[in-house]
Amino acid sequence: MRRCKTFQRFSRKLGQVGWLGLVLTFSMAQGTGDLIVVSETGEPFRLYLNGEWILDQPGTRAEAHDLHEGFHKGTIYLYPSEGKAVQLKKTFAVEGGYVEYYAIRKNRKGQYTVTVYNRAPKEEPAPQPPPLPSGPPSSPPSPSTQSPSSSQPVSNSGQVQTNTQNQTIIFNPTIQIQTGGGGTQISSQSTGTGTPTTPQGPIYTGPTYTGPCNCQQPMSRSAFQRALSTVQSQTFDNTRLDIAKNIARSNCLFASDVKALTAAFQFENYKFDFAKFAYDYTLDVSNYFEVTEAFEYEHTRTELMEYVRRRGARFTCQNVPLEAQGLGTMPAAPNSNPPVVTPPPSSGGTSTCQPCMAPEAFASALRTIQNTASDMTRLEMAKSLLVSNCLSAQQVRDICRAFASESNRLEFAKAAYRRCCDPGNYIIVGDAFASTLSREELAKYIQTVGR
Repeated sequence: MRRCKTFQRFSRKLGQVGWLGLVLTFSMAQGTGDLIVVSETGEPFRLYLNGEWILDQPGTRAEAHDLHEGFHKGTIYLYPSEGKAVQLKKTFAVEGGYVEYYAIRKNRKGQYTVTVYNRAPKEEPAPQPPPLPSGPPSSPPSPSTQSPSSSQPVSNSGQVQTNTQNQTIIFNPTIQIQTGGGGTQISSQSTGTGTPTTPQGPIYTGPTYTGPCNCQQPMSRSAFQRALSTVQSQTFDNTRLDIAKNIARSNCLFASDVKALTAAFQFENYKFDFAKFAYDYTLDVSNYFEVTEAFEYEHTRTELMEYVRRRGARFTCQNVPLEAQGLGTMPAAPNSNPPVVTPPPSSGGTSTCQPCMAPEAFASALRTIQNTASDMTRLEMAKSLLVSNCLSAQQVRDICRAFASESNRLEFAKAAYRRCCDPGNYIIVGDAFASTLSREELAKYIQTVGR
């Protein structure tokens, strides 16, 4: 009888061990994923994840690599410029084979939140080519002279990356540091060709965006196309609106993305509702005038431009990868340098506005203004362009020529003077006026206002 009970207990333990092995095997088969957390407010933070610090020093970006698939509890310690540190607890969901992007944001109530805004496939590094022989073959090193650290590949499974002075420092696994009686030696593993090792993964060579923005990591093109198809497949506009707002709230969109989603609605009021909502989740807000092309009525375009002008932008982005009109394939974000995000500059002061609006972007904006039927709507759209862009004197003149009313030309010319990138050439704006009195009034205004 005792032998039977002992055998039963042994069987149960053996079954538990078997199930544990099965679970571990299944977890390994799922693969690992990466986690990237950024501070869109520009305020530094530290991340404590899975019992260890991901950032030893406060920074604006934290990366954790090779996390097992599942949920990971973390705590973010945010250090605002004013007031006490803020503690945010968050459970991060990580899927094997993907990079999950989370952002620290401020909602309209001024509260800090941590939200997911993007997901991209995790790209595996390309295999290293075998070293090319540079001379006659030599005898293999003896076991006594070969150190264990040089015979074993350096693992990059660690999750800690240090961010100091708002710069991410990634420890290169090909660098070895050896210490001994002869001092400290730092060496790197070369490929045998004498050339430095190039970074793995695709390198983005397309255009970049520099200017006012409300977010910094654009939604991947494949993910957006799937999201747009989902919105378009819905039967009712109220369902489309709920889905579209959830997409915008969890991602970072281009202005062309917002335009495409807005065009998916049937009724004008739903279009207007979504266009206003999506502005806070748009990267290239300088191009937000494109969204007005999705509207049918002039008064809706005017209201949206007035809303954008009052709203402004939260940040200024520099060198954010940007495909023309939001199309094409974006590379994985971890393989590119993180964009620089700073608070937007003040519109006041007397300094010259820089840089001038790019010719391609201006041509698109001018076409949109010219294709608008109402002269007052043209004026509102042109003024909204000044909120996020700096215009050359020639560009101001071209916009003035798009107005039918002389008074609207003069009003815009006055408003655009402080947003001109070459005020020394502002005299050419007078060519757009039909009346000598308008030219004289503009000249008096410039003398009175100054710079």
